[in-house]
Amino acid sequence: MAKKFFITGIILLFASSCFAATAGNTSDPKMPYGPGIANMKASGLGPFKVGFDSECLFDKDLKGKSGISSAEIEGQRHLFKIGCTFAERIEPYVKLGISHLKTSWKQGNTQLKVKGEDAFTLGVGGKVLVYEIPEHRIRLSLDGQYLYTDLGVDNASVNAPYRSVTAAEFKIKEWQIAGIIGIELPVSYNKRDPAAIYSLVPYVGFAYFDSETDAKFTYSGTAYDLGKAENDNKFLFITGCDINAPEHVSLNIEGRWIGETAASGGLTIKF
Repeated sequence: MAKKFFITGIILLFASSCFAATAGNTSDPKMPYGPGIANMKASGLGPFKVGFDSECLFDKDLKGKSGISSAEIEGQRHLFKIGCTFAERIEPYVKLGISHLKTSWKQGNTQLKVKGEDAFTLGVGGKVLVYEIPEHRIRLSLDGQYLYTDLGVDNASVNAPYRSVTAAEFKIKEWQIAGIIGIELPVSYNKRDPAAIYSLVPYVGFAYFDSETDAKFTYSGTAYDLGKAENDNKFLFITGCDINAPEHVSLNIEGRWIGETAASGGLTIKF
């Protein structure tokens, strides 16, 4: 028992040192193992998973309407995730939380920046375990999700300091579908209790993702409009690792590359 607490503590310390706030998404519906803290599976209502996602978006290039150039978006998101797992293969979920984002672009020779307010974000999605090779602990999962954020405008910049503007709007719709393949590497294994597995699950994946970023405002009688910009590059390369501690906890770290540069960390608890 003492050994279990020691290993779990090391894992938690490692994850908390990677990110200021942890977030949670396991790479496939089987994780974490065990019946759950409240054993909701036995009641026929679960199991349920509750997680917290925190993402830092360093840069994502956008493509706006004609006359728009150098468009990009950056910021942070902090989202709670609630999901329900069926047959350890299908996991629909919802996400609720807060986003803090800002965007910038050039309209002609004018440099523009819009800083959004801290805003409510709603998301829905689902994860499916498509294929596995049990003897090698290799699994292929698909994940699809949609997020909507109505930020509003905190302030805006026109070639200089932030200014008071009118007719301001800042909304973002995002969607993606990703394929993820991971291999589970047990740290310790108790053959008498299959749930008692400490393991690392490094994974890689590719995603097709797009968005619609609608940012506009009026300053001194002139309207500035990003024009419902899309992602400039619609493909993502994903790298990450799940850190599973029996029986109910899974930690996650992830990086997203090519289409955007972002990092996230996470915690998922099974009930």
